[in-house]
Amino acid sequence: MISLLTKPFNFSAKSIFWTLSLILLFMMFLMSLNSGNSGDEHFQVDQAERVYNYFQTFGKDSSAVHPPVDLQKYYGQSFDNVAFVINKCFNIDNFYQTNHILNAATGWLLFLFTALTASIIFGWQAGILTLLLMFFSPVLLGNSWNNPKDIPFAFSYSMALYFLVRFIQELPHKRVWTILLLTVSIAISISIRIGGLIIIPYIFMFTGLYFLLQKSFYSKKGLIQAIKTLPILLIISVVGYFLGLIFWPYAIENPLKNPIESLSQMTNFQVGLNQLFDGEIIMSKNIPWYYGLKYLLIKSPLIIAIGILMFLITVPFRKNLKNKFLLYFLIFFAFGFPIGYTIYKDSNLYGGIRHLLWTLGPATILAAGGFEFFISKQKKYIPYAAGVIASILLLKPAIHTFKNHPYQYVYYNQLVGGTKGAYGKYEMDYYYHSLREGAEWIIENELPNYDTLTVTTNHRRITSYYFRNYPQVKVIYSRYYEKSKDDWDYAIWANEHITPYQLEKGYWPPKETIHTMDVDGKPIGAVVKRISHEDFEGFEALNKRRLPEAKQHFRNFLKLYPENEEVLEGYARIFLMERNLDSTIIYADKSIEYNPRQLGAWLLKASALNSKKDYQAALAASDNMIEIKDDFAEGHYQKGYALNQLNKPNDALKELQKAISFKNDYYQSYYLMGEILSNYKNYKKAIEIYSKVLDKRKDDFVATVNIARNQYLSGNENNATEILERIPANRQNRIEVVALKCRMALDKNDLNTASYYLNMARNINNNADLNVLRGRFLLTQNNRQGAENFLKQAVEIDPTNREAQEISKSLQAAAKAVKPNAPKEEPQSIMFQKPKAKKVNPLALPAK
Repeated sequence: MISLLTKPFNFSAKSIFWTLSLILLFMMFLMSLNSGNSGDEHFQVDQAERVYNYFQTFGKDSSAVHPPVDLQKYYGQSFDNVAFVINKCFNIDNFYQTNHILNAATGWLLFLFTALTASIIFGWQAGILTLLLMFFSPVLLGNSWNNPKDIPFAFSYSMALYFLVRFIQELPHKRVWTILLLTVSIAISISIRIGGLIIIPYIFMFTGLYFLLQKSFYSKKGLIQAIKTLPILLIISVVGYFLGLIFWPYAIENPLKNPIESLSQMTNFQVGLNQLFDGEIIMSKNIPWYYGLKYLLIKSPLIIAIGILMFLITVPFRKNLKNKFLLYFLIFFAFGFPIGYTIYKDSNLYGGIRHLLWTLGPATILAAGGFEFFISKQKKYIPYAAGVIASILLLKPAIHTFKNHPYQYVYYNQLVGGTKGAYGKYEMDYYYHSLREGAEWIIENELPNYDTLTVTTNHRRITSYYFRNYPQVKVIYSRYYEKSKDDWDYAIWANEHITPYQLEKGYWPPKETIHTMDVDGKPIGAVVKRISHEDFEGFEALNKRRLPEAKQHFRNFLKLYPENEEVLEGYARIFLMERNLDSTIIYADKSIEYNPRQLGAWLLKASALNSKKDYQAALAASDNMIEIKDDFAEGHYQKGYALNQLNKPNDALKELQKAISFKNDYYQSYYLMGEILSNYKNYKKAIEIYSKVLDKRKDDFVATVNIARNQYLSGNENNATEILERIPANRQNRIEVVALKCRMALDKNDLNTASYYLNMARNINNNADLNVLRGRFLLTQNNRQGAENFLKQAVEIDPTNREAQEISKSLQAAAKAVKPNAPKEEPQSIMFQKPKAKKVNPLALPAK
């Protein structure tokens, strides 16, 4: 079709290709100038400086090998190193702009090499279409401004594929320039990311397939040709590998071990990040297997998927299929294998399509090949029909590209209803581009009215850069759902980690919003002017336990902003501190109504329900917390507490162990575990648990007394006594010590001493252990009714107290055994009756 349109002007498809390439290069340079910084750029810039210092000091400065963010050492990041050197040499202040220009150039090279590969396989018309498809793939174009990880790697991958295709086409001959540039492309790829190693097996695989498909291979001459090629492949691989390491400090330290370690780390990336996907927030390490595949499908222009389908359908009908089949398979494999491998390895993907951007090059080649089959037809209407269909399919992404610059990467195709349909279901500004527009808007519209200004944001490093020339502006970081706890005047929020419910219901952007950064009418960022500092003052008073003052501040703020989930949570916290449990639940529920993922409100509700002894409801609230954040230690503790009260000690212990694994210094979990174990007479294990607390806090009073208690209960009275004697004098009258000493006196039948300690604790009525001891003492006084009352109170306070239950059962059994006219037994006989047959302990300890 293109040839038909250009024939009157005597233009060749090749000349159009190169002219279009230069136009796109110029456009991309211009478009990169007003792009924002991305969320990861500062990590690369910092590491690039460390790499520079490493080479400048000949390795004496080893901070590049041991960076603050440990994962950074596993990236070659040659792109960032080159950008840093340029900025350093020319003393450029706006160094991120330099990075963005270079990033755009790298993106253009990605487009160019992808299109050149298409032109080799399908012709120059397909090359032109590939250029257009790449440029009007908004996710590729948008990432070309400021993604220094994925775009350079995608470029190196496409460059390697181009020279691999040429290498195979030239076989059995071996051109030096092709070999040299294929080696360089491997080196570039590895120097950016160790995943570039994947090209090496590609070379062996497809070169081997080439020879296997040749009839001559099965002759002596053909076999010799193949064998002679093997050393060349080895040289390409070895030289490419070591060239890729020369600007990578961590690899230089150990060129064989460290790159392999890096590959292992990148393949088994363990960091978990919240991701909005299919309308739910999930952890990246828990994503469904189709996560990457679906994002490729919905974030690429629809023409890509349709073009690939057309290619697959038309493969059997193509001319020269025998000669081209291997190249078709190479491109299809280069597209499909990485996707299949991430599914097979259950890779930890996040940020939408980011980690699979490198597969879009071969995908676009296939799509262009699919349309080229019809465009190149000589029949009268087919080329025009194919061209019209392609133009229609490109229309929406083309409009998005120019309408939403520089936010092209926030793009979704018609399969999910575009950006509007994806809003609240999939990630929006996950790379924080919109913060630049927000900062510039404040500088232009609000800053002239202030001598000093405090701005908060959900990405401080990015926002601080935009205000670097404005010393009167202080930039701080706040989590969006903790913003009321900080003192600020304005906020700039990127639409990241916002709950889907609030996006769908319109609770975001927040009420104080004065400017939004939009894509297709949907806010991907917001500038907020604080309407009142009453929320901040309320939390300040709450932190100082000035509860009436905090209440008043919160009430004042809620009059202005009744839907503020954070202040409602703070209000609920006050009521919990006042032990007003019903009001705690009311306001926690109100907070949850406006944000179902308000974790703090769920915690307050669960805690209040446990205090009200509504354990089933507390269990449900705890499960909600864990569903929101599976590593939330407090959620597992509340669940463990409820399970214990519901007489499920094994399940309780499992939850408490989880709480400790997620928060190693969560001492309440240790205490409750020890209490459960002691309650079920596993004194040795209880001592181990409390000893772990003392390993972290050697003077922990609760752990110390409980070790003494369990030592005594297990028969080691001397050890218990020694521990009690070491407790400071000012703590000897604490209820825990008094109760243990009272128990020891009762067991020795030293009733005077026991009476003394019980009298010391006479005003304490909410301690189950103490009521058990009172009951035991009254039994020695032949006051059975009083003893039963105290035991009953002990069970009411703590339904899990097995000592109270066992003594009560013994009393009931003894009462049934006494005949109406039989003489009464001595009271002590109840305490010292012959033991019954030993019962199996229902407590099964969870495995370590």
